[in-house]
Amino acid sequence: MPAPLITEFVPDALPGIVLGLTLAAAAALAGLLGRAFLDRDFAFWPAPDRKSWQHRAAFGLFRVFCGGTVVFALLDWGTMGWDHWSRIAIGAPLMIGAFAVTLRGYAFLGLDNTYCAADGLVTGGIYACSRNPQYVSSVLATVGLAVFAGSWITLGLAGALFGLYLLFALNEERWLHASYGERFARYFQEVPRFLDARSLRRAREALAD
Repeated sequence: MPAPLITEFVPDALPGIVLGLTLAAAAALAGLLGRAFLDRDFAFWPAPDRKSWQHRAAFGLFRVFCGGTVVFALLDWGTMGWDHWSRIAIGAPLMIGAFAVTLRGYAFLGLDNTYCAADGLVTGGIYACSRNPQYVSSVLATVGLAVFAGSWITLGLAGALFGLYLLFALNEERWLHASYGERFARYFQEVPRFLDARSLRRAREALAD
């Protein structure tokens, strides 16, 4: 399968540079999120407000990581060795479909709640299957990108993304417990953080209705 035209005109060192910046952003963000989880006095996430340094740092680093992942995937085109049209046929629908679910999750949650405003605990729709459906779908979209580009390293970056989302979720859960008390405690017990057998059962029930 021919490489994209872009890969024919880039310096040999560029993929390594992009990967290094991507991993550095992930490491910095993971360090900040990990410290916030271990040290309650370090109020990094959820950020106090959208103009705070915490919000800017979290989203700045996260965007560098996500943007770097996409750019690197294209620069690393075809290194997986899966040189067949089926790679595109599988990777593209997975990437696009999962990304569509991510957008749907953010729209259902609302922009303010997406940025951790206490505008009401959302437990319906796809949030009845997972407490963090957009995190799950974003990881799947990155897996789809890795398959589409044929890049093993991008598949590893999907694993790094999952690790970042786990740290985000752990910090958010503590904040949600403090904000919503018993309501979130019940939701916490009834719905998985990401996915499990309950998720699949509820998805089947929703489709059957």
